[in-house]
Amino acid sequence: MDMLKQKWKQYGRGNSFNYSKIEKKLHGNYPIIQFDVNTPIVLRGESPQYIYFILSGVAIGTRDYEDGNEYDYFHLDKSNGSVGLLETLAQKEAIIATVSCLSKVEAIRIPSAIVYELIMQDLELLRLSLHLLADDLYDRSGNDGLFYHLEGIDRLRYFLITYYDEHITTEGSLIEVEERREKIANKLGMSVRTVGRALKKLKENQEILNKSRKIVIGQKEQQRLRENISYM
Repeated sequence: MDMLKQKWKQYGRGNSFNYSKIEKKLHGNYPIIQFDVNTPIVLRGESPQYIYFILSGVAIGTRDYEDGNEYDYFHLDKSNGSVGLLETLAQKEAIIATVSCLSKVEAIRIPSAIVYELIMQDLELLRLSLHLLADDLYDRSGNDGLFYHLEGIDRLRYFLITYYDEHITTEGSLIEVEERREKIANKLGMSVRTVGRALKKLKENQEILNKSRKIVIGQKEQQRLRENISYM
């Protein structure tokens, strides 16, 4: 294992693939496109002719299902914002999810063929792409089965535990959940009414705090959420 860790350290790892990774490697001028709030950057099913690298703003990936529900399941910004890169690397001819703007978004648009050739001819970019895809697959393999096994209030507990872990920066600080109930419901595949009832119960159990109609989680609340959830 020590030898493997040495190799991991030798070849390094990356945690994002954004415009800064390829900016100096590009030759030519590519247009900067501006999108308004709620405007789609790409639509599910479209051909990935271009890759959009977000320069400012926030976008969200959405899937519509046959039951009429809509699920939001990833966010993109300047740090990790590449729209169409996954499909290009996977050699798929259709965009997997509609990506729309949560805020005004500014993105640079580059033909997918240009980016793909750049990656294939650059060992550093290939390693970065391999790590990011493998890291994402590893996380999903560990979490998806657990998430879909959970129902009702436990699914919400899992979401809040994960949200706290991802946003905590200082031990003991309070985390305000910057998600509306509608968005939480979309992400969890639950109705807004069910989310509301579950939040009320969590508040009564002192598993969350409520300040100015905002969900707030501290270290004590996160621990209670963990203690009460099934299969954690």
